[in-house]
Amino acid sequence: MGRVNVVGAALCLAIGIGPRDASAQPEPAARRVTIAQAVAIALQNNPDALSGDVEVKGAEASRAEARGGFGPKVHVDANAQAWDSNFQIHFGGGAFTVRDQFTWTAGVSLVQPLTPLFAIYDQYQIQDFGVDVASIRRAATRRDVALRVIEAYYRLLEANRLSQVADASVEQLDAQLRQAQSLLSNGVIGKNDLLRASLALASARQRAIQMRGQVDLARGRLAAAMEAPGGDSYEPVPFAGEPPPSETPTLRSAEGLAVAQRLELRELDRRIDQAAENVSFAKTKLLPQINAVGNYTHTAGSPFQQPDAVYGGLFASWDVWDWGTTRAGIHGAESRLSLARLARKKAEDTVRLEARQAFVNATTEREALTVARAAVSQAEENFRIVTKRFENAAATSFDVVDAEALLTQARGQVETALYDLLIAQATLEKATGAPLPGEP
Repeated sequence: MGRVNVVGAALCLAIGIGPRDASAQPEPAARRVTIAQAVAIALQNNPDALSGDVEVKGAEASRAEARGGFGPKVHVDANAQAWDSNFQIHFGGGAFTVRDQFTWTAGVSLVQPLTPLFAIYDQYQIQDFGVDVASIRRAATRRDVALRVIEAYYRLLEANRLSQVADASVEQLDAQLRQAQSLLSNGVIGKNDLLRASLALASARQRAIQMRGQVDLARGRLAAAMEAPGGDSYEPVPFAGEPPPSETPTLRSAEGLAVAQRLELRELDRRIDQAAENVSFAKTKLLPQINAVGNYTHTAGSPFQQPDAVYGGLFASWDVWDWGTTRAGIHGAESRLSLARLARKKAEDTVRLEARQAFVNATTEREALTVARAAVSQAEENFRIVTKRFENAAATSFDVVDAEALLTQARGQVETALYDLLIAQATLEKATGAPLPGEP
């Protein structure tokens, strides 16, 4: 009696009998997007990418501020005084007004820097390199965002394909169960064969349910990577065709491309240029400060002062001794330049290592895909042979279930190897500085 209950329970689980939630609402349809569309949506909404735009605008504003120092500055001064009384001097029986009770003065000055232009030029160059640094950093951030979206995109495609593999396994085992029931009715096999087929089908259904859950999780990870507004759901366009061939045929070429194209190294090159300009700027403090000045002043309420006065000339100042402050600043700037060059060398070594690792991973995954595809052909042939033997009572349900498990595993390995290769190829392209799939 207990054995019959076990068989019945297994059959019920195999055919999917169970309570259903009548209140469950269907999920809204996911929007289908290409990989380029997914990357574009992410770049429009990702906070890191948007922060890069703000940093570039800030750097451009600092450059414009430095550029304004080249031209002459117009300076306006004005003052007014109300005294308790006018000021008179009595002389020779008469009185002379020296100052009225109310006086005011207004003047405008035009100051054009001369020797400070050297320092202003260095400051402008520093800020100009700062714009380059911010632009390069923004591009690097956008590539990081794009790679995260690409990986999530391919992982969702992989989850979809693995779910389809799990559904195909359910169909195969369901057909095998029906065949086992027919053979049991004809007395060809025993009840244990039927039970084994039933349990295998139940296990396959469970795997299919789990894979559908993995699809939902992968879809959520893609939406998160895309910074989808309002929790929108997206569905990737299925991958068709063969993985594209690698554009970096050798390990040496991968390292060479990385050194030549990686944005991180370009950013450090600009930082070195900035540090060199900082050294030049520090040296300009050794020069005297000479400015050309023109001034017009109007004075009212003071008869002994010229009502309208205009002058032009040169103003000069020079710190001939500052206890080594300027020299110390030069040495500090030179030290920062040396550190920037050392950081560039260290980063180049890191970039070479990343390119090497990405190249090895992509090569390995390509070879793994070839092996996995060969294994599928072998597993399909093995499953066909075992199924025929089972039909002729030369094999048991255990043999069929094992053969089907090997086939399902091989099919899953092909899908995993395919999308691992696509992700590894995208990682290699990022490591070498090449354009990413879907990157604008």
